[in-house]
Amino acid sequence: MTPKLIKILNSLNLQHKLVKSFLGVGGMYLLSMPVGLLTSILLARNLGPAAFGQYAFVLSLLALLALPVAGGLPQLLTREVAKFSHDGKWALYRGAVRAAHGWVLLMAALVLIGFWLAGPVGGLIPQTGKWALLGIVVLLVPLQGLNAVRNGTIKGLGFPALAELPTQAIQPILLLASVAALAALDILTAANALWAQVGVAILAFVVASVLFYRIRPKSARGHIPQSDNRNWLFALLPLTLVGLVGTLNAQVATVLLGTLGTDEAVAGLRVAERGAQLVLLSLTLVNMVISPHIVKSYHDNDLQRIQKLSRRSARGAISIGAPIGLVLLVFGKPLIGVVFGEEYIQMAYLPMMALVCGYLFHLLAGSSAILLIMCGYEKLTLFCQLTGLVVMVALSLILIPLFQALGAALAVTVGIVVYTVLQALSVTQCLKIRPGIF
Repeated sequence: MTPKLIKILNSLNLQHKLVKSFLGVGGMYLLSMPVGLLTSILLARNLGPAAFGQYAFVLSLLALLALPVAGGLPQLLTREVAKFSHDGKWALYRGAVRAAHGWVLLMAALVLIGFWLAGPVGGLIPQTGKWALLGIVVLLVPLQGLNAVRNGTIKGLGFPALAELPTQAIQPILLLASVAALAALDILTAANALWAQVGVAILAFVVASVLFYRIRPKSARGHIPQSDNRNWLFALLPLTLVGLVGTLNAQVATVLLGTLGTDEAVAGLRVAERGAQLVLLSLTLVNMVISPHIVKSYHDNDLQRIQKLSRRSARGAISIGAPIGLVLLVFGKPLIGVVFGEEYIQMAYLPMMALVCGYLFHLLAGSSAILLIMCGYEKLTLFCQLTGLVVMVALSLILIPLFQALGAALAVTVGIVVYTVLQALSVTQCLKIRPGIF
């Protein structure tokens, strides 16, 4: 068999694996997105804008509280596990997984103790209104960290669809059923909805744990865990900072809006985000699928393969995301009215338009952030996203008092454009490839 034929067959095999993984992960998200949307609709219609805004606000705070615990763990584990399994270094694989569990348990304990000291003991956190709901939300922090370990490890072993099954299929379905039951019993409140979140998160964790232990490679069993904790922490901390900045990019506008604006404005931004995030669904799926393949290709010094992965994945993402964005731009008002209720049209339509434009621009650059992270340039990714965050926060402080939800959405959109451009330029400079669709 000629080298050229072998190369063609390898390329076809890669495409087959990517398509198969994309369909598997895509199936999970195609299930979770409408289920999650239905849950938001039930909450928005039954709670009303003010209570729904409080619910959205504390969930945004949860994302920030969980950062020290989950942080960059999924990306680090995906990268390290893919590398160790590729090289057959099972002792290092077991050491990485053990170190990840230790980090989660330690940081979750610190977050819970810190919240207890600052809240009930120290009185630094208000115990009334939306702030009182934090006592429920904080219980989700350790569960998010442990699920992050399972998600990153399973993806690194080459099972992206299984990695997403607990959180993207089982958890949304159970949450929808719980919210529907609470609404039917006429006891649906923001607090009860959050307690439902805790319950279904526990069940999702149980399922994730079963999958985690069932797919462990037989070759890894019997090996004594080995890890270089110092180097592992040096790799984790930049990725955690990347996760911190990324989460702040996603949540800081909501948190600032909840602090500087009204609960109703937070509800409007939440509805806008629910619609606009449909545009990014395809890129999210692509990133989950190609991450371990990028690691292996970079490890083999096959930049040509990475270029093909980048271009094909970006074209696939834009081919799905652009039509969705067009529908939202043209039919956004009636869709919001029919789905969430007429009272949300004025507060959500223009913010959704701003976010859709930002997300469509982001799609053009493809998987730039994942390319940098999986190839070891997490510090550069951090710089790009931190720059976008600074722009976003500065604009939020100016625009939120003037335009409420629209001001927050405009700040997010400009921040997205800034870090997208910087990440694309960084990929071109460091990897010598062109990210995006061209």
